[in-house]
Formats: sequence, C-alpha cells, structure tokens
Amino acid sequence: MKHEEIFQYYDDLMRIATAKCDSRADAEDLVGETLLAAFAYMHRGGCIQHPKTWLIKTLFHKYNDALRKKYRAPLVVCLNEDMDLSDDANEEYFTSEEAARVRREINHLSYITREVLIRFYFGNQSVAEIAEGLGIPEGTVKSRLSAGRNQMKKGLETMEMKENYLPGELYLSFGGSEGLRGEPTSLIEGDLIAQNLLILAYEKPITVSDLSKAIGIPAAYIEPIVKKLVDSEMMKQTDSGRVYTDFLITKPQTALESFRLQLDFAHKHFETVWGVIDEMSRKIAQLPFVQSMGRAERTRLDRYAVLKALQDFQYYGTGRIPTPNFEKRKDGGRWIAHGLAFDAGYHTKAYWESAEYMIHGGHRTTQALVEEGTRLVRLYEFDTTLWDNPHRFGFDYALYFKYIIPFLWCIYADIPLSESGEIPDALLSHLPTLEQVGLIGNIHHKPCVAIPVLTKAEYGELCALVKNATEALKLALGEAFATFIASMKTPIPKHLTSVPTLFRYMDATKYFVMATVREAYDRGLHLQGIDACCPPAVLVWEACEASAL
Repeated sequence: MKHEEIFQYYDDLMRIATAKCDSRADAEDLVGETLLAAFAYMHRGGCIQHPKTWLIKTLFHKYNDALRKKYRAPLVVCLNEDMDLSDDANEEYFTSEEAARVRREINHLSYITREVLIRFYFGNQSVAEIAEGLGIPEGTVKSRLSAGRNQMKKGLETMEMKENYLPGELYLSFGGSEGLRGEPTSLIEGDLIAQNLLILAYEKPITVSDLSKAIGIPAAYIEPIVKKLVDSEMMKQTDSGRVYTDFLITKPQTALESFRLQLDFAHKHFETVWGVIDEMSRKIAQLPFVQSMGRAERTRLDRYAVLKALQDFQYYGTGRIPTPNFEKRKDGGRWIAHGLAFDAGYHTKAYWESAEYMIHGGHRTTQALVEEGTRLVRLYEFDTTLWDNPHRFGFDYALYFKYIIPFLWCIYADIPLSESGEIPDALLSHLPTLEQVGLIGNIHHKPCVAIPVLTKAEYGELCALVKNATEALKLALGEAFATFIASMKTPIPKHLTSVPTLFRYMDATKYFVMATVREAYDRGLHLQGIDACCPPAVLVWEACEASAL
C-alpha cells in the first residue's frame, strides 16, 4: 500500500475522532497521530492488509493514550527547520527528517493558506475563530484548509523529484525617465532574491507558494519582496493571486544569435555605409566653429556625429513601429524596463566579448539650468568601449547626473567652483576620474572642459548634417536593413501584453552601429592616432528664462 492510499480514509477517521474528542482540533490531532503511525509502520516494512480496520483500531489506541497523557505532556509547536520536533514519544511514528519535510511544506505555502493552517492545526482555533480573526467568511476558511491539505500532500509526494533552482542574475536597463529614487534599477540592484523572483515569474504566472519552493525560501520571507515588486509595477498580480514579471527579459544566448548576423551585415555593406559617413565627417570639419577647435575636440565631435548618424539610421529599421508610450509610474518616472538574465553557471566570456560591439545606454541626454536659471545646458553623450569608458559615471551614479552639468559649466565659464555654491566636495574628489575618462583636461595646472561646447545654433548645424547622412543611408540601404532585422523579433510569453513591439527588436539591432565603427577603426579610417579616452559627448547651451526647463 502506498502513502497516498492511506489518505482516502481521512474523512472516515475524522468522523470517528470528532465523535470521541471534545474539539475539532483534538480530533485533527488524533487523526494525524493515527496516520503518522501508519506511515511509520509502512516505513519499517510493515504491510497493512485491511487498512480501514487497522487505522480505526490504531485511532482507538491513540485516543486512550492521549487520555492518559493529556494533562501530563505539554504541546510544543516549532516551525524552525533547524530544530528537532521529535521526542521519545513521536520518534517511532515520524522521523525528524520527515517532520522537517512537513515543516518545509508549511513554510512554502502562501500567506492566505499558511495562516489558516497554522491557526487551525497549531493554534487550536475553530473555523469561526479563524474567520473572525482574518475577516473572511467561514466558507473561505474551509476551502483554504482543504487547499492547504492538498498542497501539503502534493508537495510531500513530489519533493524528492524536484530539482533545486540554481540562482541566476538579472541586469536591468530601461527606456524613458527614471523614478524619484532611481527606479526601476534601484528596485533590484544588489538584491539576488528579487532578481530571481522576476526571472522565475517571467515565463508564466506563478503562485507565491510555487515561487517559494522554486527559490528555496519560506513564503513568509519572499511575500514582502513580491509585494514590493507588484507595488512598483515590475510585477502584476492576476485575480487568482498569481504573479508575473511585467517587462521583457532576454538571455545572452538570444543576443548572441543575432551578433554574428549583424557583424556580417555590417561588413557586407561597409563601403556603402562608410562612404556616406566619411562625406558627412568632411562637411562637419568645414564648419567654421569646428575649424576653430583643437584636434581633441574635433575628434570627440566627429565621434559623436558618426554614432548619432548610424544610430538614427539603425532606428529606421524599426521606424515603422510605433514609439512606445512611456506612461507615468507611481514612483514619478516614465520608464519601461528590460532585463538581461544570466543563468547560474553560464559562461559569460562570449557575451562580454560581444559587448565590445554595443552602445551602452544609447544616446543619453542630461540637462540642467545654470547661472541662476539664465542658461539651459544639455549634455549629449554615447558610451562605448572603443577608446571610451562606457561607465564614466560609475564612481557615483546619482552624483554624476545631478552635478556633472553645473560642474562642467563652471569650468567652461571660468566660475570658481568654490563660489558656485552647488558643486559638492564629493564630486570634486573625483576630478582625477573625470580627467581619466576624458570629460575634463588640464591646461597650465587649471582644469578645462575637454569635450566640445556648442551653442544651440551650432548644434543645429551639426544635426542638419547628421540628418542628411541618415537620409542618404536610408535611401541606399534602408529597405535591405529593415528586411534584415524583421526576422529577428524577440519572442515573448503569451500572457505578457505590455512589452512594446519596439523593445522586441533591441537584440536585432544592438550590434550594427559599433560593428561598423569598429571595422572603420580596424581599417585605419576612424580614430587614427588616438591613445587615450576619447568620449563621444558634447555640451550644448542656450540663453533662456528660468522656467524653460
């Protein structure tokens, strides 16, 4: 006889136990002791030929034993898996290992089920008392008790067959504007539990109980994390209580599938593309304000223009797809997240090598008012790994984006940093880093801005030439490029409806720009003679009213 066959007599035993005991809780305990005795007997190799008769006789014996011990032995309940519940009286019925399995199953139940079972079986509360305490109908209490018993039974029967989940890592990026506290990145940064819950809940909606078992942590500990993720709109909860991750998650294996294809496409069409880019660079070099720049500034400006023209063309491949609507979030931001999930043990070498061909973060714009609101200054920048630092803000993310524009403007406008009143000492301590990443230089022991500084009108002239180049690329190669990427749309789970279509083409286009730039560099056509960090960034300013921002 198998263990599950014993459970079919549960209701019969309960009817007898209820008639003999003073309370339902005592009846439940009596039936539980009877079933444990049966399991222990079978565990030792015993054969129960007439299970109903055997169980009823055992129940009577247990009832008589309970009467003798009722006022002599206290009841101790412990849900700590590290402690041994079995005493001398229980050892013959249930081993400590089996008792630990029962405790683990209880811990993995979701709150609404776990709380009812604990109150009923360990708190000796009646159905009516539980309903009153939790503010739910008695019928709901009964259904949760039934569901809990079924989950416990299923979990105990299948536990040995389940493989332990090996935790991975989730790297988050986003489109749009972040929240007041750096959301969404700050919500999971450094939190492996939150990262893995999001990974586990991606393929299909899942119960908190199943998440608990998959990640190997009691549900009570992960419920607050799940609630935080739901409240922050990174997860959604269905009417049935299941949760799912509400943004696109891809894996490096998927990105690498398109990596070689994009390199081959860029190489095949290199002469056509670079012919247009080279013509644009010659026209930029002839602009009067560019001719007055030093060599380092001209190189940075050319780098920026090349990347912007190529990226604007890259968007042409998906230009017929509607731009996503970045709706306002509860945290004050307007973001759409995208996750990159690394499986445990995944050998990342190939992926990080391919990252050399990415623009990290796309075309980033930061802006601020300076000089008491009389100047609006914007910092436009790309982050690459080719004679550049893709994380030039890495010393302090919040510090960089809050103060980098006032800092650069003070240096450019020759305003003493000590008199500005807004540059903190914490940023000044990173002067060597900012010089190393190429944002500032040093002339006669005095800091200077090393990237181009343009007026709004000058930037407009630059963008006009960039636009002309982009249009020429569209005319020469646009249809071929659109056809090329159409087949590389990232698949998503059927239940996930919030992912913008445009986001599903990110892997299909993420390598094209730098594949072209790196081939030009390898051929000696781009960044010749460069031997230090040369960021593709420009600072653009205009006179304005304080309300312009």
